[in-house]
Amino acid sequence: MGIEYHLERVGDLPDVDPRLLLIQKPSIGWPPLEEEELESRLAVIRNSSTLEGLRDQPDIAAYRQFYWRLGIDPTKRRPSAEALVRRIIAGKPFPRINPIVDRYNLISAENRISIGALSTDYLSDTKLTMRMAQQNEPFLGIGFPEPKPCTGQELVLSVAGEIIALYPYRDSHNTRIRGDDSAVLFTLCDVPGIEESRIETAAQSLQSEFS
Repeated sequence: MGIEYHLERVGDLPDVDPRLLLIQKPSIGWPPLEEEELESRLAVIRNSSTLEGLRDQPDIAAYRQFYWRLGIDPTKRRPSAEALVRRIIAGKPFPRINPIVDRYNLISAENRISIGALSTDYLSDTKLTMRMAQQNEPFLGIGFPEPKPCTGQELVLSVAGEIIALYPYRDSHNTRIRGDDSAVLFTLCDVPGIEESRIETAAQSLQSEFS
């Protein structure tokens, strides 16, 4: 049997149930994302909504409401799926990182579901803990030049005491996807108002994408 990852909830937490999905590196390697395929899929996303209409879509609205609940202004720090869709609809360049990140970002935008990704090569344990951050607990997020102290109001995922994600919007620099990872643990971010079927559809899309 392969390695199995599981989530433990600690403390009085919001009613969320993130889906963990482990995908091993395909035998032929992670599939590249060619420009022609990318542009075709971006065109569908661009035609799916207007910028003004995004905030009224149920999944986008659910993430926005959850952000307010966490004390985060979603007009200043956009939910990740919304930020991607907005960028695409506005005609801005799609951020190319590596084939894994590029493909799961596309799936996030297509499904309007926020998705995190952790390289299992850098996870020190198979048990993930969902909890509230401690005040001044350090977190080195992707894009941070140095660790930043938490306020104690953040909902986080941690492994062996180290924060690996601020839920549901930023992953850790240490567990980021490098592109040659042996396996990726995806976190499909559930929040109140997101139907379970929407999470399942996004999970199926990820499995198909990397099969």
